[in-house]
Formats: sequence, C-alpha cells, structure tokens
Amino acid sequence: MNPRLPLVFLSGIAAVLLAGGCQKKKPQPAAPAADVPKPAVVELVKPAERSAHFEAVTRHLEVGGTVFGYIDVDGDALKLADGLKQIVARVAIAQPALKPYAEKDFGAVVRTLGFTDIKAVGLSSVPDGTGSFRNRVFFYLPGSRRGLLAGLGGAPAEFQRLSWAAADTDIYSESEVDLPEVYKALFQVVDQLGGAEASGKFEKNLADEGRSAAFSVLKLIQDWKGRMVLIGRFDGENTFSFPGAQPVIVPAFSLLIAIDGIAPAVRDALDKVPVFTVSEDGPRRIYASREALPVAGLNPVLAIDGSTLLFATTPEYLNACLQGHGGLAQTPAFQAALARVGAKGNELTYCTPHLFSRLQDLPRLNPDLNAQQKDMLQMTMAGLPQIRQPLVSVRSNLPDGILIDSYSNASLKKNLILLTAYNPVTVGLMAAMAIPAFQKVRASSQEKTVLNNLRQLSAAADQYYLETGKVSATYEDLVGPDKYIRQLQAIGGEDYRTLVFRQGAALHIVVPTLRKTVHYGP
Repeated sequence: MNPRLPLVFLSGIAAVLLAGGCQKKKPQPAAPAADVPKPAVVELVKPAERSAHFEAVTRHLEVGGTVFGYIDVDGDALKLADGLKQIVARVAIAQPALKPYAEKDFGAVVRTLGFTDIKAVGLSSVPDGTGSFRNRVFFYLPGSRRGLLAGLGGAPAEFQRLSWAAADTDIYSESEVDLPEVYKALFQVVDQLGGAEASGKFEKNLADEGRSAAFSVLKLIQDWKGRMVLIGRFDGENTFSFPGAQPVIVPAFSLLIAIDGIAPAVRDALDKVPVFTVSEDGPRRIYASREALPVAGLNPVLAIDGSTLLFATTPEYLNACLQGHGGLAQTPAFQAALARVGAKGNELTYCTPHLFSRLQDLPRLNPDLNAQQKDMLQMTMAGLPQIRQPLVSVRSNLPDGILIDSYSNASLKKNLILLTAYNPVTVGLMAAMAIPAFQKVRASSQEKTVLNNLRQLSAAADQYYLETGKVSATYEDLVGPDKYIRQLQAIGGEDYRTLVFRQGAALHIVVPTLRKTVHYGP
C-alpha cells in the first residue's frame, strides 16, 4: 500500500469537517490564476460624445480584424452639395453658360437622389487563416429608400435562377433591379435643374428614341424591373479567334444573360429585324441569326420567355440552362462559399478560380500582339487576383440599411486607399480645374461639327442646283430619308431650317451654346 494514502484520506476528512464547521461564514471567491488573461475591453467615448449611429452600424460588422472603419456621414451630402454649388458659381464667372445652374438648389438634388438618407457607413475585414478575408460594408439607412437607392430592389429573398447554372459554371451573377425608380429620380433631378420644359423634353426624347426600330427606350426603362442574371463558363482548352488586322484569341466561353420585364418592350422590334429567323419553342420565342458569325463556335441567339429577354452564345447553351437541371448549387465549393455570406439577398456574385486562370492565359494565347496591345494586356492582367478559393459576394437590403457581405482574396484596405485619394474634396478641386478646359474643348468640338454640317449642306445644295437648274433651295429640299442628306443632327441648339440657300452665297447659322454665328462658304 502506498504509505501516503492514509494521510491523503485523513486530510480529505479534515477538509470536510472544516468546511462543515465554517458553513456560516460567507464563502470567498477563488483568487484568479495569474496566467489567465483578463478579457479585452474596448472603451467607447462618453455617450454625449458618441456618434448616434455607431452601435447601429457596428452590430453588422466584425471588430478587431485587419480593417475596421466607421464614418458618420449624416448631413455631409448636403454640405457636399453646397460645396459643389460654390464651385459651379466660381466656374460660371469664366463660363457664363453655367450661371443658371449656380442658382439651383443642389441640396434638393442630393435629397432626390437619396444620398441624404445614408446616415453612416462602416466596413470590416477579417482574415480567416486561409489567405482569404471576410469583408463587410454596411450603409446605415434607417428610413425608407428613395432615389437611386430605391432602384436596388425590395426585401432580400432566395436567389431564383440558381437552377439554371450547371456545376461547371465559372461566374454567376443575379441582381434585383428597379429601373423605374431610378428613372423617376433622374426625371425629378432634370426638372429641378432645368425646369418643366427640360424634363418634358427629356422624357419625350426617351419616348421617341428607338421609335424607328419599333420600340421605345422610355417603355423599356419603365418595364425594367426584376432580376438580371449572368451565367458563364470558360472552356478548359478550346479558344475563339476574333478576326481583324491582328486576330485576337480568347478562351472559348459560353454565356447566358437574362433580364426580367423588358421583353414586351422589344418584341415588336425583334420581330421586324430582317437578320433574325423567328421560331417557337414551347412557351419561348427564339430569334436566331440568318448568317453565321465569323467566329467559329459562336452562334448567338435571343429568346423571349414571358416578360424575360434572354441572350445566349449558342442555342445549345440556352437550352442547357433553361432545362433547369442546375448543379452549381449542389457543389461543395459553392455551398461553402454561400454559407459564409448567406443564402438570401438582393444580389449575388460568384466566381471560380478557373475563371481567372483562363483569363490569365490571354498573353500566352496572343504572342503576336504589338507593343501597345501587350502593354495594355499586361496592365489588365496585373489587376487579376491569384485565388485558390471561389470569390462570393451578397448584397442585402436590410430594414436598417444595405449590407454587402463578401468572401474574397483581399481585405478592404485597397478600397480605403482609393477613397483617401479620391475623396470629395479632391474630386471637387479636380473638377474646378477641369471644367473650364473641358468647356473650351467641347466648344471647339461643337464648332467643328457645325462646320461639317454646313459643309454637307453646301455640297448637297450644289448637287441640287446642278440637277434641277434652280439657284435656291430649302432645308426640306436637301435633308430627308430620300434626299441628299438622310439626317442632320444639331449639336448646339442650332436650327438648320432657318438657313437660306442661294447659289454662290455663304451659309450663316447661330449656335446658342457657343453664343456665336458660324459661317461657311465664300
């Protein structure tokens, strides 16, 4: 027997008796071990000094990683608008054409666009130990969404078109868009800056645009509400050769783009395009090109499915996607990526390492490019990431703001550096210096365009005199679908119908934006 066991046993009994005899005493807490660190506490400033939105933002972020940032921007949009108004007022001294804009309410413009609704912004980046980062950006919007922000959609939902994406998909993007809300805000801004006449002309121009092709750009905008989807994959070996003086070789790819809502606005126009053959495939209307493209392997096709307009690089890829067999959503890589950012939202972007590796093959596929093309390609390649895991990002419209949750190969440090370099003050100073120079270049360009129009009219008039034996003409004699000049575009508010055409006489026209009369001829 171990000789120490009786001593241990007796010591235990003594301890029990001692505890029983002292149970009326208040127990004392055990002294903390010297090697146990106390939990870190980050002290905040006093409540009176604290930003009113700090806690609302930080609860959506991760504190303590590689990057953490918080900016209270409540009221800053109006200050920026006031600063921009002052810049315009100074520039208007040298450029009188800008004077009416210097008197506008820039604050009302930023409110209409919805920028004043953003009260604070926060961001965080946390390395996960694999070389990748959990990144979050949160825009605090405690009220309703207005202006451009209303165009980002409604409440988050499950992504609807994942069943279209095959297991070998290299890029998948699905986003909710409400273009009518964006248009409403832009129309109001035009009205605020230019008045009812300007906004009416703006809307009329959009309504008329595209009419010759049997559709209206305005209707297309008003119908563009729903999901936009892009699905693509790169072939592992095959390539496409795009012809030209120096053919460009790219990895062969398959692509599908779908836009909800706009099909009714463009269907009549597509039906009248002579280059398409039209066929029916169940509920879908298919538009295929009558002639083959000069790129072997590309045979693009358009389709209308209900209110959705679709484009695919080949009919086979269109059918493969719409059959809905999917596969991407069941791959372990996609499931792991989505688990990091959430399965619901208003926008999802997913890219595989294979996408970037195939893009990085471009220099190898095009060894005969000239020096300038090679430099441009190398600059582009330098910006491509080297990744081992898929990249994924989800944007969600939350009740109190907009959260962008991403899993990436890089933290948000680069974004902070760009924000520092291109802050509103820097941009404003650059604009103040650039606007006068831009106005001068723009005026010179406009004058050249007007002179070119007058030159065309003079030549058309000479031909008219020669063919008819007349010595004078009108604008309608020279310009029209079946005349010498099919169409003439005014560039600075000039009206060519006021011109007087007489044989041997010079042409003179007033250009309102240039505040001068332009002459052409002897």
